[in-house]
Amino acid sequence: MKKHLKHVVVWTLVLAMVVLTGCGGGNNTGGTGTEPNETPEKSNEFVYAAGTEPTTFDPHFITDVNTARAAMQIFETLVTWNEDSKIVPLLAESWTTSEDNKTWTFKLKEGVKFHDGAAFNAEAVKYNFERILSPEVASPRKSSADMVEKVEALSEYEVAITTKDPAGAFLAQLTNYNLSMLSPKAAEELGKEFGQKPSGTGPLMLDVWEPGKTLTYTKFDGYWGTKSTIDKLTYKTVPEDSSRVMMLKTGDADVISGLPPIQVEELKSDKNVDVVIAPGYRTIYIGTNMKKDLFKDVKVRQAINYAIDKKSIIDNVLRGLAIYPAGVESPAIMFAATDLTPYDYNPEKAKQLLAEAGYPNGFKTTLHTPEGRYPMDKQVAEVVQSMLKEVGIDAEIIVLDWGAYQEATTKGDVTNLFLLGKGSPAGDPDYDLTLSFGTGGKMNNSFYSNTEVDKLLADQKTSVDQEYRAKVLHEIQEEIHNDSPWAVLYYENQTMGKRADVDGFKVQPNEILDLRYLTRK
Repeated sequence: MKKHLKHVVVWTLVLAMVVLTGCGGGNNTGGTGTEPNETPEKSNEFVYAAGTEPTTFDPHFITDVNTARAAMQIFETLVTWNEDSKIVPLLAESWTTSEDNKTWTFKLKEGVKFHDGAAFNAEAVKYNFERILSPEVASPRKSSADMVEKVEALSEYEVAITTKDPAGAFLAQLTNYNLSMLSPKAAEELGKEFGQKPSGTGPLMLDVWEPGKTLTYTKFDGYWGTKSTIDKLTYKTVPEDSSRVMMLKTGDADVISGLPPIQVEELKSDKNVDVVIAPGYRTIYIGTNMKKDLFKDVKVRQAINYAIDKKSIIDNVLRGLAIYPAGVESPAIMFAATDLTPYDYNPEKAKQLLAEAGYPNGFKTTLHTPEGRYPMDKQVAEVVQSMLKEVGIDAEIIVLDWGAYQEATTKGDVTNLFLLGKGSPAGDPDYDLTLSFGTGGKMNNSFYSNTEVDKLLADQKTSVDQEYRAKVLHEIQEEIHNDSPWAVLYYENQTMGKRADVDGFKVQPNEILDLRYLTRK
């Protein structure tokens, strides 16, 4: 048996022992919850347990999907994706485009109210775009609206959005959670505190949020559409996978995210639990910090790719609940380059490349990882550590809580190698490729810069010819794949758990969970 596979098997056995010997306890910072069997039959109160706590409820400042999941229970966008992956109206009833493909005119739903009682109208749409684009506001997701030149309120319920150039990804971009509609009244009155006391238009509204203590939602009785079936939703932060699973098994949680693959088969045999496995857009990867001299050589970056046995990780740690990777985009995303040649496991080639780069004996470095953000994230990092060790790369693992982790990877001052995931909020590669690989991109945690990639990104942005965009986006992905700023580990399937008596739970490909219409059978 290969040495690295022994490491994987050992970890699998250790994890199984943890599951069998004690899943209780954990860092439960989301409130007291309900003891098993205390929940009244047909109760309209539900508990959702996640691995990390949201960082803000201001859509213009959300930078991670777990925070977006929390926020999108209370916010809505102008348009959205339906179950057939088609863009359909939401707060906008309909739209038209000008002959030059630059001006989009939206007819808005009438009678919509924000949670604070303010009216949703064309002026509110105008305010939202101007706010996220404002240099004074300094949104980290300003790029989500960068294509917009101006917004005009033509009447109370008609708004015209003009882009700087024709924008083939514009409509898809409007589905992005960063472009959710927030109350101008609340935003102006609360300023920076809006993220703690948000006001949206959705069927749920935030009741109480005391970071580190409790987070609850209640039904918004003034909702314009179908009223939520929920009276109260409690969000609990439980970093340990095993603790979330135990809460699901005992009924202390109705829905949990980040179900550890090692427990999927066990839970499938539990009549009180349903396992939910859904495709997703997320790529899990080991990033290299190219600000550091050590990772400026492409041979070092490619060596890291060849040193990692992705199939072994998928089969033995993730129990097959992931997809073998090639490029940086999941095949579930439109325009994903699915024909790229993978970096298959080849430790001898990795050693050869390291020697050619001037590291015949390898080197020491660090590997940062979160814990609880992605299923089995810390365990995956530990297996990667053992595989890198076999080719001479001695990587010390450093675990940070999610807030500190985001700051560390964004600044890049202390990171060398790091485990992260990349999703696609809009379902179109334009946005996430620009954020992750465009020079200066807000999620470009590898500090990757390639003038050809920048040129191609700009080129496809201004085309409404989707066939042409597909060709250019393929070139971009191929260029990035050859440069290897990341060692792509796998494409993540979304694994969730819910109580068998809970209905109405939906999982979207962009990883947003719809908890607003939960019911009990």
